[in-house]
Amino acid sequence: MCNLYRNNPTLQELVEAFGQLLDLKLHLEAGTATLSNQPWRTEVYPRYQGLFVRPRDPKDLGAGLEPAVGRWGIVPFFHKGPAAGWKFPTNNCRSEEMHAKPSFRDALKAKRCIIPASDFSEWTGPKGKMTRHHIRRADGAPLFLAGLWASHAWEGERTDSYSMVMMETAEGEDMHPFHSRQPVVLDREGARTWLDLAADYRAVLKAPAAGTLAAEPPAPVAA
Repeated sequence: MCNLYRNNPTLQELVEAFGQLLDLKLHLEAGTATLSNQPWRTEVYPRYQGLFVRPRDPKDLGAGLEPAVGRWGIVPFFHKGPAAGWKFPTNNCRSEEMHAKPSFRDALKAKRCIIPASDFSEWTGPKGKMTRHHIRRADGAPLFLAGLWASHAWEGERTDSYSMVMMETAEGEDMHPFHSRQPVVLDREGARTWLDLAADYRAVLKAPAAGTLAAEPPAPVAA
């Protein structure tokens, strides 16, 4: 599954992209102090600090969205200790399991987010000589990926964290030659459905139309 992605746009570019592509207002003022104190990585590996976007009011999407910085890999509510002590791989969550898994089910009910990305990576080929493929939108627009987030507190330390939702791929889909799973890519309608806690989130668990995603290099390498 996905263990590396890139997010290169500036915040102002993201404001424009969210408005033009998703028709959602991204406000910057709410997260200014947090963002200045916790810079995020543009190339994000598990447990690195990354940027994600969440509703200002989960019950009212009209209030817009805000940027947040957190650890890629949800630190679940049942972890007793500092966030850095959580070592299990929770940067990805399987879409068919997230409603039941203790690490993700509460976030699915109340804390959904969007993860902006320029591209994400998958590897193909023989072990030791694997080729990295950059998967992006063919039209050059940013990717908006479905995510879950959580907040962990321990001895006065508060850490936000997030996970990327992963779904299975099928024959004929852009990602299938590269991996059996892919991030959930959100379009304008899908983003609103995903963030609307009263909506049936299962409607977004579908691959984008053929040709939406492109890879560089464009073909998988045989193992």
